[in-house]
Amino acid sequence: MHLIGFDIGGTKLEAMLIHIGKLNKDEDYLSSFEFQKSSGDIVPGYVLFKKRVATERHNGYAQVIDKLASLAKEVCAEKNLDLHSLAGIGLSIPGPVDPKTEVVTSSNTMILVGHNIHQDLRAKLKVSFPIVCENDANCFALAETLCGAGLDYFKKSGIPVNKQVSIGLILGSGFGGGIVVNGKAVTGRRGGAGEVGHMTLYAGGSPCYCGRAGCAEQYLCGPALEAALNNRIYSQIEKRPTAAEIFELYKAQDPIALAVVKRYKSDLALFLGSLTCMLDPHYFVLGGGLSLQDIIYEGLERKIGENTYLPEQPIPIYKHKIGDSAGAIGAALVVLEQNKLHF
Repeated sequence: MHLIGFDIGGTKLEAMLIHIGKLNKDEDYLSSFEFQKSSGDIVPGYVLFKKRVATERHNGYAQVIDKLASLAKEVCAEKNLDLHSLAGIGLSIPGPVDPKTEVVTSSNTMILVGHNIHQDLRAKLKVSFPIVCENDANCFALAETLCGAGLDYFKKSGIPVNKQVSIGLILGSGFGGGIVVNGKAVTGRRGGAGEVGHMTLYAGGSPCYCGRAGCAEQYLCGPALEAALNNRIYSQIEKRPTAAEIFELYKAQDPIALAVVKRYKSDLALFLGSLTCMLDPHYFVLGGGLSLQDIIYEGLERKIGENTYLPEQPIPIYKHKIGDSAGAIGAALVVLEQNKLHF
């Protein structure tokens, strides 16, 4: 079975041609992964080809649809595959999609808002197979549950992915999340489930671009960590440290960096403790640039336990297993989930 997964961002569009199931011996591929079906069977998956281009959102929405259509044709042509033989196309979108209207309701890539992207792409490609859209954080969480951290947890606990409750969090330039219950992404009434970045961490705290104050994103994203340090003693220097450089300063025992990272980890543990009280997940999986820092994980499980109602059993915290392919792979898996495709 062949599918295309798109990862749509503000600066880049990436298309991946994905094969689920065994390959012929002479077929080559870029990378592979495992996928656990609802039956419990584990089957192989392969990224056969991928291509990335600039979004160029300043050129408007119509050219984004044109680029998506061109990319779909290109990745199929690269493997001599008829576009119409695809099982479907999944689109990972930077924002929630209303499940009723199928329109993007909010996004940091504003040209997407108000559009039914998958309908427009289907019309452009003139195809009959399913094309679906899903929030990028949900795609990340779903891919990690079905193919990454969830599989690791299954092998450790014996609990299959379709019986797990997991929360995927992206600690990057923003702070977003996705919730997966019994192998399915939770989208909510208006597609806004999992928008954890806009849950209040500190009432009356730092103002947020959403119009509220004290949102978790204002404390737990990369720029928030940078601001916390740069607004202190480093505010007068010309080149301000990046998030990655702050962790290097932390390792060098810089006192300001030590204090800032300690506060960040405390805020993260407090927030994950609140999510634990609400959903009691089997595990968390972290993605985004900050998730690459091993310092983040040191003592985190214990600290989360200190902020929960049932602290006896620490909740595992996984670093993402799939990497930057998770969005596109997750989008392809949404096609399988929503359309109950068999292979």
